[in-house]
Formats: sequence, structure tokens, C-alpha cells
Amino acid sequence: MRVLLLIFLVLSSPAFTAGVMEWRLEKRPPLANVVGPLDNRDHQSTPDVAQQTPLPIADVSFIEHVRVSAGDSDWPSAGGKPLEPATIDSKPVTAVASDSRVGRWAGTRDGLYAGDGAGWTRHPTYGFDGPLSNLIADIAFDSRGTLWVATPAGLSARNTDGTWRVIRGRDGLPWEELTAIAIAKNDDIWLGSTRGLILHTPYAEGRQWYYRAGERYLPGDHVLDVAVSEGGQSIFARTDKGVGRIDAVERTLYGKAEALQTRFEERHRRLGMPSPAQYDDAYAMTSWTHGPQPSDGLWTGYHVAAMSMAYAVTGEERYRQAARTGMEALYLLQNVTGIKGLVARSVVAVDEPYAAEAATQKNWHKTGDGKYLWRDDVSSDQIDGHYLAFYCYYEHIARNDPAEKARLEQQIRQVTDYILDHNYEIIDWHGQRTLWGWYDPERTNNQPRHYLESALYSLMILSHLHVAMYVTDDPKYLEHFRTLIEEHGYLSNLLLEKKLFPDELNHSDDQLAAVAYYPFLQLAQDPIIRETLHRACRRHARVELAERNSFFAFTYATINPADADVAGGVQTLREMPLDRRDWGMMNSHRADVHFQPDASRKRTPVLTEVLPADERHFERWNQDPYEADSNGDGSNEGSGEHYLLPYWMGRFHGLIAPPAS
Repeated sequence: MRVLLLIFLVLSSPAFTAGVMEWRLEKRPPLANVVGPLDNRDHQSTPDVAQQTPLPIADVSFIEHVRVSAGDSDWPSAGGKPLEPATIDSKPVTAVASDSRVGRWAGTRDGLYAGDGAGWTRHPTYGFDGPLSNLIADIAFDSRGTLWVATPAGLSARNTDGTWRVIRGRDGLPWEELTAIAIAKNDDIWLGSTRGLILHTPYAEGRQWYYRAGERYLPGDHVLDVAVSEGGQSIFARTDKGVGRIDAVERTLYGKAEALQTRFEERHRRLGMPSPAQYDDAYAMTSWTHGPQPSDGLWTGYHVAAMSMAYAVTGEERYRQAARTGMEALYLLQNVTGIKGLVARSVVAVDEPYAAEAATQKNWHKTGDGKYLWRDDVSSDQIDGHYLAFYCYYEHIARNDPAEKARLEQQIRQVTDYILDHNYEIIDWHGQRTLWGWYDPERTNNQPRHYLESALYSLMILSHLHVAMYVTDDPKYLEHFRTLIEEHGYLSNLLLEKKLFPDELNHSDDQLAAVAYYPFLQLAQDPIIRETLHRACRRHARVELAERNSFFAFTYATINPADADVAGGVQTLREMPLDRRDWGMMNSHRADVHFQPDASRKRTPVLTEVLPADERHFERWNQDPYEADSNGDGSNEGSGEHYLLPYWMGRFHGLIAPPAS
């Protein structure tokens, strides 16, 4: 009877009579006045970065450097460097170069020489007003008559007026021990070194340094010689492990998305879920296996959301089918436990290779029909992905199909009700709460050890309830939503959703916040809630600014595109290599990087600035972009949903233009 009375009161209140989407808070919740500025510019209307970039950003073509197999026979015939004379002053000549405006120059192991018809004159000074070292590794002229000199101490350049400049790590040179140089007709300067290849584009606007090292780019990092093809599209490096070749491949954002999605369907589906391919041979890539991931539900939610928005943008049936396949996988995770509402962390079929190993582990359980094994201890991380998929799939696909709509509504009810019926906790099969399966006010507000998660968990449960409200029109979800805001301060908690040092800098929580913010920002209409969300999301976006986080920037741009760093997000999408294999990437040795005085939350050293995505291993948005080094042998290929989600979000919300026809 009390339930019926409650429903009557809610439905008859002015705040609800216009429907769930038009409701308002009945009283203004208290909001904590504790958020200090991030820096002295925090209260300006916009950051300085993206305001000058008109939207949508055009999908202009860009260059990606791709490793191609090569051998000695592929070395360009024009790449040989005649060493005439072979010696000067009895010193072996290392390189010779000439320019009609500047004359002929030669490098030796003990000095740089200028030649004329009468002989050779040694340059008198080194380290200042001359090359950095008297041991000259290589020399070359660019089209402007500048002489570039590679030495073991760094790069030097002699201008046509005879003045010199030196370029070292502090100037952007990634590694100073240079061994070779080759200059393309467009003045791209390729430098060989003892730790990889370096591209310098001194006359370009924007980025001028590119570090190409590790097996993503080369067979070996000690480069002995460099050559550039006639057209400049191919770069050859003779290394200590053979000849390598890098091609400059022209791409677009859309083309990369299409290539990743094609690859996804070819070899990255496991029971409908995104799954990295584990190769027997990282180079042949002909045979691979799949296994479960701890956050299968989260990554599947990424892909369902991406394909739902792709369908909304294009109307192409293939995207709808891709989203539906992923949604079926989420329904499997939601139903496989046999306990209505309890979601599995992962699942394997009994005939999968991993099933035998799973059967020996205590956290895997066989279903009653014997077809699957499911993993317990689902966390809020995975649930976050389910609700992102619930919203996007409903909004762009299911709401227009009565059968799909009814099924999705049934699923979201059972998952949401299970959490609400257990006092905002996820109770596992054994009757105990899962480790990270909680959103309750006691832990959120009253346990100091959960301070770091309190605002994020407030955000997640409010977002999940709002999605459930939107899909079902059920007033009980609105009542829980209001209670958490008006009686437990969950909206106030959001103002400090992003925790900063010395609290913590958790990049996994960054992406979980973006997943929860996205549907919440699209649905919230109450002005107090929207203002609070805006302030909280803006604060978080300002922290992400230095990382050029595409996912978070685009999420924030859905509420404030003029303030969001959309250009930085697009830059990161362009930099992400299409090659998703986990090649080890080493950067801690570089001369152009600096380390923070404090270690990361994993107690590992971290950089002061994020390197471009093509110079580090980047797979998913939960990784720390400040980590300098990563391990990997290329045998694991990521499934690509980390790119597809922000790309199609950018397309759907008018941040990225469609490709030129």
C-alpha cells in the first residue's frame, strides 16, 4: 500500500507530470563550496587551447609511418654516398655533401672540412660556433642550403650566412648519439642514431620531431645508415639487425576507423565481445587465439556505443548488426549467472581453449546447462560499460524496434533492480558483496578509505539511474535518484569527482568517469544538475587537457564544445597507429624527456609531459599516458574499440567532419 501511495505522490507532483524527461528536483540540494581553482586561469570562460578551432574539424589526410619488410636488395640505388676523397689530412672521410650555393663539405672522424678547387680547410671550432663534436658521423644539405651535421653529441646546422646552431635534447632531439643523416626533397630530415630513427621537420608548423624506435618501426635500433626513396615516401635504415623500411602512408580518420572495424569483425570477436588476438607469430599474424578479459563488459560497452552512433550517423545496416552482436554479448553476461540481475565479469564457452584453465579456478563457475563458465566478482567498472551500451543502443537502435525495446527494458530493469534491492551493492553468488560492487551511501560518504572513489561512484550510480529512468519511465528509479541527491549529497560529491595529486591520479577512473558522464550529460535537464555536471566535467577536462584524451575531450564537448580541447583529441586520434600490436616502446632513455618528482600510483616513474601516441604503446583509455616504457613483443593485437568510440562520438556530435567525397 505504501508503494502505491508513493507512486501516486510522485506521479501527481508537478515535477513529474510532464514525464520523466521533464522532471525537476523538488528542493535544491546542498552543494559543497570546497572546489578551489586548478590554477589561476581556472575561472576564465575557456582554456586557451581549442577556442580558435572551428567545428567540425575537417578529416584531412595525414601521414602515418608504417614498418614494411625489406632486405639489402631494397636499398635505393641512389642512396649510396660516394666518399671522394677517401681521406683528408690522413683522416678517414665519413661523409661528403655539396650545394651550388655553399660549396663542397666533408666530414671526417676528426673534423669538418670545407673544400674548394685548391684543397680542404678544417673548420676551426667545435661545440660552439661549429659542430657539436669533431667526430662527424654524417652531413647533408637541405633545399635551402643549410648544412646539417650529425655527430655523437647531437645535431648541428650551418646556415648559408655561416652562422651555426646546435640541437640537443633540450631542443627536442630525442636521442643525441647520431650516426647517419638523409634529407628528402621536402626537407624531411631523417637521422639515424644508436637508439632508433628520428624525423625532424624544421620548417613545418606544429610538431617537428618524430621518434621511430622499437620493433613497431625497425628490426634493430642501432642505425648504421639512412636513405630516402626518390619520392620521399619510403625511408630505409641499415640497422644492427638488418635493413628496415618505413613507408609514409596517407590516412584519414574515417579510413582508420573503417580499417579497425573491418579488422575487428575479421579477428577480434569472441562470443560477440571485443577480444585482442594473441598471435603465434607476431609478424606472420596468420594464427591466433582469444581469451577472456577481466573487463569484457566494459570493452563490449565501448564497441556497442561506437557502432550505435555509427549507425545513427550513416544509417548503414552493417553498423546496426555490429551493435546488435555486441548487445547480445552483454545480454549473455547479464543472464549467464543464473541469478536474475547478477552480471558476470566474463564468460567462456566450454569448447573455448581457455575453458579448461577456467574450470580449475575458484572464481569461475559452470552454468546449469553446462554450456558456459562465468567469472564472478563483477565490479563497477564493468557495470559502467553495460549502462553506456544500454543508453546508446536504446537511443539509436532499440527505441525504434518494439521487440528490441522490450528486451532492453527487461534487461536494464533486472540489472538495476538487483543493485537497488541490495542497498546499492552488487551481491555475488555466495551472498557477499563483490570487491568493487558498491554505490551505497555508507561507503560513499562515511568511510575515509573510499574517499578516492566516492565522487566517481556517486557519478556512476546517478548516471545509471538516469539511464534506467529514461528507458523505462519507471518512477521508482527517479525516487532513488532524488534520494541519493537530496538526502545523501551525491550531486555535491561530483564537484570533486576528479581527484588530483596528492590524492591520486588514476587514469582507469578517468575513462570510467567519461563512460558515466556521457549518457548523464545527454539526459540531464534539471538546471541545477546540469550546472553541477558542467562544473565537475569541466574540472576533469582541464586536468585531461595535457593528455589530449580524445574520449574525455569529446565527452565534455557534448555539453560545451567551445571549451573542450577537440583539436587535441583529434590530434591523438591521428597519432594512434593503425598497427595495434603491443610492441615494446622505450622512452625513458631519451634526451628530450623529463620525469615527475613523484612516482605514479603504481610506483613507477612517469614523465612530465605526454608523448605523442605514435611514440608509446597505447591501447585503451585506462592506461597511464605518462609512463615512459612498455613491454611487448607484438604478439598481442588490440581490438580497436578505444579508437572507434571517440571517433564515432565525434562524428555524431558534429566535432569531426565526414570524409571528403
